[in-house]
Amino acid sequence: MRKLHWTPYLLLLPSMIYLTLFFAYPMVASLQLAFRKDVQYLKLREEPESDAAETGTLAMQTAVAVLDRMRLEETLPNGRTRPIYWFRVQAEDTEGTTVEGWVNQENIFIESRTQSDTARIVTGEAAKEWTFDFVKRMVNDFRFGKALRTTILLIVLIIPLQFILAIVMGLVLQSGIRFTNFFLYIYAIPLGVSDLASGILWYSIFTQRGFLNSWLVELGLRERPFIFIQSGHENWMILAIVLAEVWRATSIVMVIVVAGLQGIPKDYIEAGQVFGANLWQRIRFIILPRLMPSLQVALILRTILAFQVFAVVVAITGGDVMTVLANETYRWYDPARFNNSNVAAAYAGFIMLLSLGISFFYLRTVRAQEERESQQ
Repeated sequence: MRKLHWTPYLLLLPSMIYLTLFFAYPMVASLQLAFRKDVQYLKLREEPESDAAETGTLAMQTAVAVLDRMRLEETLPNGRTRPIYWFRVQAEDTEGTTVEGWVNQENIFIESRTQSDTARIVTGEAAKEWTFDFVKRMVNDFRFGKALRTTILLIVLIIPLQFILAIVMGLVLQSGIRFTNFFLYIYAIPLGVSDLASGILWYSIFTQRGFLNSWLVELGLRERPFIFIQSGHENWMILAIVLAEVWRATSIVMVIVVAGLQGIPKDYIEAGQVFGANLWQRIRFIILPRLMPSLQVALILRTILAFQVFAVVVAITGGDVMTVLANETYRWYDPARFNNSNVAAAYAGFIMLLSLGISFFYLRTVRAQEERESQQ
């Protein structure tokens, strides 16, 4: 009889708990926030009684026609009585159907309980309903298209530069030249710098009185400082953001690349040298194919982080002249601005879907390439 091994299942349990608490539950809650809204509906009654059968429902602020009214007596806990009014009203519900029924005076606003012929629904029972209103509001926002284009542009510009630099840095560290540890420390310095600090640092370089303008004026290349960061100079602001992100996050890719390079047997590279392969040929036919799993992990990680770029953009541009998806998410959530967590959740869900879609595309592309190579 085959013995059952419980160890894998015991190891699976904490990972499932972690995914449930920190991934599945927040994701579901965020999507619910983006696609569900709190509403109030007033239920019309067949008789002027709170527990009478329902005849229809009306949304808040619906204007109604008063058909009839009834004055009843309500007994208070102290034994006394007070008058209470019920009104028979008629209006169209959310589906355009004409409904009528009795409502309590507490649920409508009416100028006169005895004479007015019209009223308005002001209170009801709280409920939640599924809606695409917040997604439509996000898509129709005039800043949505700009934020999406800027985010994609940054990804297209940043990721190739980071990977080229990271591979070069990894090859330098693996070459065994003198002062390798010194280069490692220099390369790793940006790992200790936050994205906000990186944005402030590069803003101080490109600002009107920053380091770059000071050097240009002192060298006599310009008579007066050039304003790089201002409305109308989007290209210069994109350049500043790209440089800040490449400087800050290339070290993360480098660490992954170095880990992958250490897994490549030196015999393969030495064999390439023996057979006369130059440096480019060794990189192309020996190193890169065996570095693909590490590059795949780094590519997925950097793409997801690039969709979330936020602090660097805000530090350099202020977030108003130029914006990205993560900045729009914060703007809609910020109580001092729009204070709309539903639209903010729609932005967050959109970023998540983009990240998942890109990750799936990367995984499928690499897997298809591996299958073609195995068939050959």
